Amino acid sequence: MKMTLQNPDEIKIFILFLLEKIGYPLSFTDLGTIVIRDGIVDYFGYFEYFSELVEAGHIAVADENGEPTLNPGRKLKEDRENNDFADDQTSGKKKSSKPLSPTDYIYPRPTAEEINDPTVKYVATKTGLLIARALSEDILMAAVREKSYMSAMRHLSLEKRGAVTDQTFTHDGKGYIFKCSVKDKDGLTMELSIRADTVYQLNRMRLNFDEKPDVIVRGMLSLLTGNVDYLFEEDDWRDSASSDA
Repeated sequence: MKMTLQNPDEIKIFILFLLEKIGYPLSFTDLGTIVIRDGIVDYFGYFEYFSELVEAGHIAVADENGEPTLNPGRKLKEDRENNDFADDQTSGKKKSSKPLSPTDYIYPRPTAEEINDPTVKYVATKTGLLIARALSEDILMAAVREKSYMSAMRHLSLEKRGAVTDQTFTHDGKGYIFKCSVKDKDGLTMELSIRADTVYQLNRMRLNFDEKPDVIVRGMLSLLTGNVDYLFEEDDWRDSASSDA
């Protein structure tokens, strides 16, 4: 049965959860590939709620260091302030100097150029990360979190995630023990030790891990969790969407 999110708050938390989990800037399209491909959120929902998260200051364009670049924004519903000022003038009351909170600001909605530009990357802001960490476990089903994380692992290269790979081997009787590992920003992603009975086997293991560490990690994760279908699914959500139609 397909898992879909309908509630706007759930969709927004889902988007923030993915940005927090991935941990580095993504273009609108790259994030959309992950968000949409499993059918958890449709494109129109993704576009609308992503834009609202930008307007709320929970997602922002990343600078060259991968940090959010938030301009001061403009005061939420400036008409409200204008109306307050007009009321103050007619009533003779002193205008309130109550400080505005972050929710009293809106930020520029993404432009068409930004949405379609693969060089424009987005990250979750401080408030976006707080929301993702505080609410995703309570609001999002474990199955949704797991499925979306698997999609992220499948779509995003280890290199892009800043992961580091390592491999060694030692003699063991008539064979060899091959060891390989992957570490990313969160620490150890995978560590594996396996026996190779021949030099040929060993060299194949070393070559495949060197060339396709992403596939090895995805394969191990899929097999151990029983989600072997992930090994064979297409990576492009557009292909998936067209086949569903």
